Amino acid sequence: MQRPASVTIFGILNVLFAAFGVVVLIASFALFSVPEDPNNPVVKLLHQNASYAVWLKFCILLGLLSCVVLLAAGLGLLGLKPWARTLSMGYAIFAVVFALMAMVINLFVMIQPLFEQVPPQQERAVAGAIGGPLSGTVGGCLGLIYPLVLLAFMLRPKVASAFRPPSPPQPQT
Repeated sequence: MQRPASVTIFGILNVLFAAFGVVVLIASFALFSVPEDPNNPVVKLLHQNASYAVWLKFCILLGLLSCVVLLAAGLGLLGLKPWARTLSMGYAIFAVVFALMAMVINLFVMIQPLFEQVPPQQERAVAGAIGGPLSGTVGGCLGLIYPLVLLAFMLRPKVASAFRPPSPPQPQT
C-alpha cells in the first residue's frame, strides 16, 4: 500500500511542533531567571506564589517529555512505523487532557491569585498584565486543534491500514 500523504504531513508537523516546543520550554525556563519586579505582577507572582512556581516547573518537565514523544512519533511516522501511529494517538489524547487541565489550573493558580494580590488602584495595570495568562488560555484552546486533528487522521481507516504489515500472498490452489 502506498503511504498516505497525511502520514508524511503529520510526521513533519510532529517534528516541527516538537522543535517549537523546545523553544517555548527554553523561554519558560528563562522566566525563572528574571529578577522579581514589583511592577510586573506576573513575575512577582512567580517569585511569591510557590504553587505557581511548582506548577510551571511541572509543566516544563511534562513539556520536555511530550516534545521527546512528539519528535519520536514524527520520525516514526516518516518511517511508517506502526508504533509511531500508536504513539501519535497517545500523544494527542495526553495533549487534549493536559491542555484542558492546564487551563483550569491556570485559572486557580495564576489568574485568581493575580487579582487577589492587586490593590484597587492598580487594577488597570493588572488588567494589562493578565493579558498574558488569558492569551495563554486562548492559546490553550487553539492548541487543542492540532492534537484533535492528529488523532482524527490517525484513526482514519486508510491511515490505519498503511501501518499494518502487508498480508502474505494467498496460496493458489
